Order: sequence, then structure tokens, then C-alpha cells
Amino acid sequence: MSSELFGTDGIRGPAGTYPLDETGMTQIGKAVGSYFTHPDERILVGWDPRESSESLVASLVKGLVAMGVDVCRVGVIPTPGLAWLTKTRQAKAGVIVTASHNPYTDNGVKIFTPDGRKLSDGAQKGLNELIAGKIEVRSPGKVNDDPRAVTDYEDFLAESAHSILFKELRIAIDSANGATSGIAARVFDRLGAQVIPLFDQPDGRNINVRCGATDTSTLRTTVKKQKLTAGIAFDGDGDRVMLVDGKGRELSGDQILYILAVAGKQEGVVATIMSNQGLETSLGRYDIGFHRTAVGDRAVLQGLDETGFRLGGEQSGHIIISEHASTGDGLLAAIQTLSLVLESGKPLEAWYDELVLVPQALINVPVQDKSMLERPDVRDFIKQETAALGDTGRLSIRPSGTEPKVRVMVEALDAEARAQSIAHQLIQLFKEGS
Repeated sequence: MSSELFGTDGIRGPAGTYPLDETGMTQIGKAVGSYFTHPDERILVGWDPRESSESLVASLVKGLVAMGVDVCRVGVIPTPGLAWLTKTRQAKAGVIVTASHNPYTDNGVKIFTPDGRKLSDGAQKGLNELIAGKIEVRSPGKVNDDPRAVTDYEDFLAESAHSILFKELRIAIDSANGATSGIAARVFDRLGAQVIPLFDQPDGRNINVRCGATDTSTLRTTVKKQKLTAGIAFDGDGDRVMLVDGKGRELSGDQILYILAVAGKQEGVVATIMSNQGLETSLGRYDIGFHRTAVGDRAVLQGLDETGFRLGGEQSGHIIISEHASTGDGLLAAIQTLSLVLESGKPLEAWYDELVLVPQALINVPVQDKSMLERPDVRDFIKQETAALGDTGRLSIRPSGTEPKVRVMVEALDAEARAQSIAHQLIQLFKEGS
């Protein structure tokens, strides 16, 4: 098995193809059971509502049970909910079957340690080696369901709110026909908000289809047309969030981090190389520290460990509030952000206007082999374009950790045109070398 089995955020790929088929998932189950547990110890398993999830879960559980593991199925639940339960239920590990923001034809696996954190590089390497080898089975374990799991997670979210002003909110919530469907609306209704649910009727195939954190167009229109206070959009597994203000404007992870840092009086923020330079500059005016990491919430969490800061996240909407959670949690981030907005007395629109961002463009370039970025001619091209920007902007070209794409990010006055030009030239270089 390739050492590339794990990407930026777990294992992900087309459902029905190895390792996301019956054989592969059973072997993954055996590997996780062998790596994390002794016989009779417990592992939690959850999933998102795409049509391939339950069959893949069945194969995963088959492998886990073969290692003597007691499996507790918690059902359809957001990824951060499974992470929280893994820690609070004192399980040896948590495994969730999900492909996050990818289309329904994909699926994947995310694994959490007993403290609810993503795997370290060392753990991923160890699991890769186990999956690639022969694993001796043990006496079979048991399987049971936890009917209170989702309810307990909802209780945690509701109790995390530190504002009693939610009754002033009229919000639309886009659940991406994913794992937050039903849960998000129930939690905000419980807090007192007036909720209009959108895209919360999963049918196995409609997850992330023209909705959710990756496409807020319907949410923005709804908020503006119905004159709502705000809108909230999650991705398919609920670990990402985008907000929409009363004017129908989208707030990305950078803007959410700004509100949480400034209104929450944070000492510092950990963000990735993709976060806008305007965020760093604006936080500096409040003497709020700023530390950049590689892309991925695992890297952000490592940055939090290194700096001692309590807030980190990504422009894409992964927000980690370490005093409450050990991974990105879209629902938690939305609750905490809107709590601070309500307590500040300033509407979300004012917070949007307060943060001035540098023009930025992000373009995804399809590629069959992401190692093409290491070719000498491609590396020379990237150095040339970086030098051309000089001190007037920033350029980041990196392989996606979840899709067969290369992500081109440009910050400059002519960001869109420059990004389009660079993307076009990259496509030509890739073709010439294929």
C-alpha cells in the first residue's frame, strides 16, 4: 500500500474502489483495531449520509470486530461530533466514514485518537504499514449502538453558547444535505433563534450539490430576500462553516477568525499560508499575534500546541477553538462567533466591513499526478512567478490533499487576472510533460 494513502485529511477517494471498497475497508478496520486497542476495548464509529457510507461502515466494523474490538456505532453525525464523543466517552479511537465536501460518489475515512485529535504523521505511517500487510485476527468483539450520542453532542453545543441574545436572530441554515442536517436547526432553535432550514433533506446523493460551505449562492439570496440577520453554511461533514451577513455577503474562515480574535480578545491566531494578508495586518493593529502553518487543520492544531494560542483555522472554514474542541467544528464556530457578534452590539455587516482584505484569487487546476509540481521546469516557473510578484503580493501553488487538483492562490492588485494566467501556464506545462 502506498504511503500516500492518507492525504491532508484522512483517506479519501471514489467509493467502491480500493481502499474504499469492502476489502479495503475491512483491512482498514483490522489495522485501526490492531494499532489502537487490546481486546475488549472500544472504538466509536460514525458516518455521513452519502449513499455508500453504510455499506462501507459495515465492512469497517467487520474488520474492527475481527480484532476483538467492541464497536459502538453512533450513526450519522458531524465529524467534530464524533471527535468530541471519542474523547468524552473515553474510547480508544474514533472512526468516521465521510468525504466531507466532496461529491456523493466519493467517500473516505477520518480517524481520531483517544483525545479527539487527528492522527500524527507517525500514526498515519504506522497504519499505512498495517493496511499493506497481513494482520492476524483475534477473538471477535461486540457491536452496539449509542442512541444518546447525537443528543449529547447537541447538549454540548447548546451549553457552549455564552450569549442569551440568540432570540434576536433570524437565520437561515444550509446543512449541505450532509451530517449537520436536522442537528444544526435543532441546536439553534433550542438557543432561541428563528431558523429557516435549507438543504437538510439528505437522500444519499444530494450532499454538497450546489449548496453548503462550498456554494452559498442560495443561502445568500435567501438571507437578503427575507431580510434575515445572518446565514450559516456547513460542508458535508460539518467541520467547516461559512457565514452570510444581512446584506447577503459571504464571510470566509478569515473573517470568522477576525471576529473570534478581536471580539473574543484572543492573544493570538494560528492560520495557514492561504489566509489573507489583510487578516494578519488587521490583527496586528490589536496586538494580536499571528502564526502561519501549512494547510490542514492538523497543521493548525500543531501550531496551536507550539504557540499556546487558543484560536486557529483556515480560510476554507475549519475553525479550531481549543478551549472547547480539539478539531475544527463548524457548528461550534458558528455558535461562538454569533455569540460574540450579539454581545458586541455590532451587526455582522459591520464586522464584515471592518476587515479589509487584500485582493485574492484561488483557482483549482486539475492534474492526474500531483508530483508534477516537483518537475524542474514547473519549479522554475513557480520561482519565476514568485519573483515577479516581489513584495507586492503572495503566491502559493500546492497540491490538494483531498482532490486530484493543484491549488493556485494569488494575492495582488490584479489577483484574478494573474491567477488565471498562472493556472493557464501550469496546464500547458502539465500537458507538455505528460
